[in-house]
Amino acid sequence: MIERGNFNIADAERTGENVVNLSLADDARWAGVVVLGPTETFALGREARHDLYVICGSIGIDGTEPMHRGAFASRCKAKAFQANEEGASVFVYREPLSEHCLEVTQSAADRVWHKARAAGMRVAPLSESGHRLTLVEWEPGARTRQHDHPYGEEIFVLSGELRGGDERYPAGTWLRLHPGSRHEPFTEIPTVILLRNGHLDAADHTR
Repeated sequence: MIERGNFNIADAERTGENVVNLSLADDARWAGVVVLGPTETFALGREARHDLYVICGSIGIDGTEPMHRGAFASRCKAKAFQANEEGASVFVYREPLSEHCLEVTQSAADRVWHKARAAGMRVAPLSESGHRLTLVEWEPGARTRQHDHPYGEEIFVLSGELRGGDERYPAGTWLRLHPGSRHEPFTEIPTVILLRNGHLDAADHTR
C-alpha cells in the first residue's frame, strides 16, 4: 500500500497561513506543509514529536534563534513556530510523543554528507530518534534495486524528480510506503529527498 500527497513548491512563496495535508488530517503520524506569511505563528500540539524542515524563509521555534532555509529540527514538546518577516514554508511531521524522542537542531551549513551504498548518491543523517530520518541526494542516473521496507518508509521530494517505473514524482511529492510495499526508484535529473524509515507497522494502514 502506498499513500501519495502533493504540494506545489511554487506555492511556497505565498503569504497567509495555509496548511497542506499530505497524509490524512487526523492521521496519528501526520505529514504536511505549513505556509506562513510574515510573522505568522503556527501552533503545535504539545504532547507530540514534531520534525520540521524549512523549505523556504526562516522560522523560530518557541522564540529561539531563527532557522533558515534547509534547516531541520526535531522537537518533543514545542508549542509553536513563527515565521520571520519574509514568511516561511515548512514540511512538518508529527507523531505521538514517546520515550525515544530526542531534540535535534541542524542548519544546512552544519550538515555532514556521506557517500551512500548505492552509486551516485550521498546521504546526510538528520535524526535516529526512534527511527531514521535522512536527506538523500541523487545524481542523474542513480537508482536502487527493487526492495521493500519491513517497517515502512516515507519520502518527500524536495527538489528534482524521483522516478519509479512509469511514475514520476516531482518536487513536492510525498509518498508513504506501508510495510510490504516494494519499489525501485531512480532519477534522471539531480534530486534531493527527505527519507524516513523504520516508523510504521501493519497496524498503521490509514487508507
